[in-house]
Amino acid sequence: MRLSITVLVLLLNALPGFAQAVRVTGTSVTMAPPPGFSPATRYPGFERADLQVSIMVTEIPGPVADLTRGMTAAGLATRGMTLLSSTKEIVDGRQALVMKVSQQAAGSTVYKWMIVSGTPKTSVMIVGTFPTTSDAEIGDAIKASLLSARWTAAAAPPDPFEGLPFRIASSPALKLAGRMSNLLMLNETGQMTPQGPDAAIFAVGSSVAAVDLGDLKAFSRARAGQTKQLKIVRVLEEGSTTIDGVAGYELVAEGADAATGRPVTLYQVVLPDPSGYILMQGLVAPGRAPLMVPEFRKVAQTFRRNGR
Repeated sequence: MRLSITVLVLLLNALPGFAQAVRVTGTSVTMAPPPGFSPATRYPGFERADLQVSIMVTEIPGPVADLTRGMTAAGLATRGMTLLSSTKEIVDGRQALVMKVSQQAAGSTVYKWMIVSGTPKTSVMIVGTFPTTSDAEIGDAIKASLLSARWTAAAAPPDPFEGLPFRIASSPALKLAGRMSNLLMLNETGQMTPQGPDAAIFAVGSSVAAVDLGDLKAFSRARAGQTKQLKIVRVLEEGSTTIDGVAGYELVAEGADAATGRPVTLYQVVLPDPSGYILMQGLVAPGRAPLMVPEFRKVAQTFRRNGR
């Protein structure tokens, strides 16, 4: 949908014109960012810090039908979102689900424009977030930017570290499988395909926003409890750790898979970062934990920030 002439005039008076389409760093998506936006530094997408608005691109190794199945009012409500509108439109020659939702975030309410598209094998989700107090033109500009997206599913960037502020090394036991947004995934097969119930996976990513890390132990415990696919039962061991010269906090906990109830062991490291934190999490069946938790620790210790 194109911006109305009135809205376009307002935008041109207030902000510089739309940029040319550019590839979003770390993805195979090309899009035209809204006026005044710059590439985000902590995730694939764009941002305007002065307006507290952002656009995040996430490529997902799975069928688009699976991704959109839960994009209903009831499904979104389980994730704290209220569905305001939902339409199907053609974006880049493919049918796309275009939604507007509201959500509570950090004590305030935000709006989100969301586009979900893809193929039977891979999917892409683009989310533009802005405060509900924003001028209507901001939301319109974000939606127009999302609708400008072009995506080549087979054109994944050759370097999974592109645009990330850190590096991490794989091991014979945990191979680099791929990337989702600003999250690196390692597993035993090195493939972004469904893993067996006893398989080990290890994920490393940076937070999108700054948080209060004054009590690192309390934050680490709380963050473990927020792991979406797990219901945490209890912490088995925990303590301080040092990685890349930075003091962090490490814990091992036992829990259950939220979907199946199957027992799971969680290994986690929270590492403070100048603009947020680094989160590392390893998941494995308890019977294999004595073997794989040391592997999680070994890979975690290879973490290095760029330029250090």
